[in-house]
Amino acid sequence: MPNRNMRSNSAGAGCCNTNQKNNCGNALSADITRIYDSCADRDCLENLEVVFPEADAALVETACSVKATDCEILTAFVDLDEVSYNRGCYAVECTYYFLVDFNVYQPGSGAPDSMQGICTFTKRSMLYGATGAVNTFTSADTAPLPASVTEPVAKVQAMTPMVLGSDIVNNRRPDCVQIPEAVNEAMGGTIVQNTGEQKVVVTLGLFSIMQLGRDVQVTLPAYEFAVPEKECNVDSDSPCDVFRSFDFPLEEFFPQTGASCNVCGCDNEMDYDGECPNRGRDRDRNNR
Repeated sequence: MPNRNMRSNSAGAGCCNTNQKNNCGNALSADITRIYDSCADRDCLENLEVVFPEADAALVETACSVKATDCEILTAFVDLDEVSYNRGCYAVECTYYFLVDFNVYQPGSGAPDSMQGICTFTKRSMLYGATGAVNTFTSADTAPLPASVTEPVAKVQAMTPMVLGSDIVNNRRPDCVQIPEAVNEAMGGTIVQNTGEQKVVVTLGLFSIMQLGRDVQVTLPAYEFAVPEKECNVDSDSPCDVFRSFDFPLEEFFPQTGASCNVCGCDNEMDYDGECPNRGRDRDRNNR
């Protein structure tokens, strides 16, 4: 039978039942995702093999040079597996699919051929996601018997990759680049493997963050409702008037200097005044 002496978990009751001297009207209960573990990385992805649609693959065979001009993340797939004999730890695996723009040059031709290709990279990490053994049911569930939700949720954030280099090399050891059907359809459904004597490789720089979190219920301080103060409508129909209301982009013309202590020869980061802490201490020591 249910325990009739259970305390209420509402925001007000939860606050009043504690020994803290907080105002019950200034707290609310919220269901949020708590990040239990995360990692950030800077990966240099060297010599990733690129595959092209069938029509463009023939041009690679006769090309004399290639230049990668742009790159974006077309999509990514994130998998999560529990690590055996290490309770609470999970292996996070993220496979990126990069869409790369190329200029391909043919012998004796001045104008390059523009084409797009696909390359992949799989990033693996082990993170702590805690343990849970609850069954979650909501009114939004359409299945009659929803599955138990006990695993954390993995989230991957990545910046737009930087193109660091590209080249045409001999295809001595062709890799089997696995292309999902969705990616193949996005490229017209004609992606083929590299079977000729030449292949294109590209080197990319990637900044990414991996997170592992769970939904938890917490009590947060509350102040007022966030009522929007900005109007959605534009008062003027003139595009020039709208343009004049924009702030001048000073940061685009005068970029801020990096707050890295490597420029002044110390291991610590700069303080808010743009000066290395160690250098300031050395100056004080010399003035004594």
